[in-house]
Amino acid sequence: MTTGPPMNVKHLLTLSFDNNVGPRDRVFRLVSGAATAAAGWLLHAPPGVAVGLSIAGAAWMATGILSKCSIYYLLGYSTCPRAQMRST
Repeated sequence: MTTGPPMNVKHLLTLSFDNNVGPRDRVFRLVSGAATAAAGWLLHAPPGVAVGLSIAGAAWMATGILSKCSIYYLLGYSTCPRAQMRST
């Protein structure tokens, strides 16, 4: 777990900052995001709740797929080992 350089708004908006989601964190985000996205439909929640959970789950999965988390960036936090951090 490392901290990075100060925040840059342009990098935040374009997701052009270094990867900050490590391998274990990625797996957790992908699995929990898929479960969250499916939960509303599988539990027969009202349509608005099911759609909201699907959107939240998809957004959570996207952070795992991209290995970039805006909240981590804002906090200057990373779960990537130093060797895996790279700019895009």
